[in-house]
Amino acid sequence: MAQSNSYNRRKRRKKRKRSRNKVIAARLIFVICLLVLFALIIVGVMKVLAALSENITTDADVTTVTVLRNGSIKETIVEDFNPGFYDEDSLEDEIKRKVDASDGGVESEGFSLDDGVAKLRLKYKTDDDMASFNDEVFYADTIDNLLDQGVSFDSGAIKAGGSHAVIVSESMDIRCPKKILYTGGAVTIDEEDPKLAHCTASDGDIAFVIY
Repeated sequence: MAQSNSYNRRKRRKKRKRSRNKVIAARLIFVICLLVLFALIIVGVMKVLAALSENITTDADVTTVTVLRNGSIKETIVEDFNPGFYDEDSLEDEIKRKVDASDGGVESEGFSLDDGVAKLRLKYKTDDDMASFNDEVFYADTIDNLLDQGVSFDSGAIKAGGSHAVIVSESMDIRCPKKILYTGGAVTIDEEDPKLAHCTASDGDIAFVIY
């Protein structure tokens, strides 16, 4: 009789242990599912934000450069098209030649011509690729890296507290992934969008934004 009771107690303990293990496993699975769902939501939001940034650049009415969070750069070049200098086919051939010569640093994302206005959409791997492709001054990097390269900023720029800078020498709109904290040169921050700046640099003048 004693042995039977002992056996039954062991059996009940094993049963309770199995039940606890099942509960723990179920909770772990639930937590993992929540984490996966949370990660998918974050990825989805990031993709939506990236798509919105790309659409904003694509729909630009003036030449616009967009610095993405991953460090790559998108640009929509907007220019009046004068058929006296180029026909459309010749212009596209010249663009293709320059893109091919970049050894993968530049990617064309489309060219359009409408009502005498040409729009060329480009993606650059680095700021060096953009500077080389357009033969102009262009930096988009952390302030620490730029200081190491010999770039200097005024005291106000350093005190602004930003971590990144975009430096240009041509007129263009500059869209940053975060709020712009400081500008230098012929630059104004858009009244409705604190991540967008309008630069009117000319004759090789240097202008910059800090974000």
